[in-house]
Amino acid sequence: MTTATEIDARLAYRVYHSLLRTENGATSLDEISRNLGVGLDRVREAVAWLAENGLLNRNSTTPVATPQSVLRRLLADQRERIAEFTRANDLIADLAHGFLAMPASEREGLAVEVIESRVRLRRRLRDLHAASRYEVSVMLPTVAEREPMQLGLREDVELLRRGVRYRLMAPSSALYSPAAVEYVDALQESGADIRTTESLPLRLVILDQEKVVTHSQLDGLCRNVVVNGGLLAQLFTRVFEHSWSTAAPYTRRRMARGSSPALTDTHLMVLRMMATGATDKSIARHLGYSDRTVRRFVAEILRVLETDNRLTAMVRATRLGLLGQEAAVPCTS
Repeated sequence: MTTATEIDARLAYRVYHSLLRTENGATSLDEISRNLGVGLDRVREAVAWLAENGLLNRNSTTPVATPQSVLRRLLADQRERIAEFTRANDLIADLAHGFLAMPASEREGLAVEVIESRVRLRRRLRDLHAASRYEVSVMLPTVAEREPMQLGLREDVELLRRGVRYRLMAPSSALYSPAAVEYVDALQESGADIRTTESLPLRLVILDQEKVVTHSQLDGLCRNVVVNGGLLAQLFTRVFEHSWSTAAPYTRRRMARGSSPALTDTHLMVLRMMATGATDKSIARHLGYSDRTVRRFVAEILRVLETDNRLTAMVRATRLGLLGQEAAVPCTS
């Protein structure tokens, strides 16, 4: 079955082709709508998608002079992001899995500590935080539930009060969770440096560039690893610094009075059903809400994604990773 996003992409191509065939794009959207036999609203959504992706001039409906260069740039950027993520992920996987695969007797002489208990991990992290002198850097690929996050917030704020620099890096998609937004905003207000990026390879805590806490999964078992200095700690630090250099500073979202500050789990369910082409009525029937309630959810989703049409919302949601599978449970047990 063809999804709504695929249908809209094909329509966008047909609209773009219609504009290319007219001199200087001198045709009205009404005319394109009639020629293609589709509604005017769908044509406008296609035009918005084309402009969003740099294929139309924003002040008119004329195609850009060199669409090939735009497409090549978009493709090159996407390939580079995938390559960077793959390189970092492969490096971390090789390092962590290699050490965890060693027999315990061979690991004794190495500055690596394996922790398999969640209680022990929390205690170890508290001790490391208390001993940190000047900097804590955190790579957070997923977000925890509200209660653990609030417990961590108190410890993080205490670090900042002691004058320890605190850096946090998280994927943009994670910051559409109300609990995550509350946590990140509180950290930023307390003086932490926050950056966001599209995706991150692993959970990572680096203390004073000497001690590193990470995790890996080997043979289905989650294991947390503490690296105490040496070359390994330097390598993990380099991975963090590279990701930090390409991430964007976090800007606190300022929403209109009375609006939701982020997307709830219900919003995300509605959003994902929208991506399949489901109508408001079918979404309401499936989730057990009234049509009016679903329309309100859709309006809130569009407001959070800062757009007024569904197609652009789907494009932005896809870029933010909101339409993918649920995030994996952090490996902390």
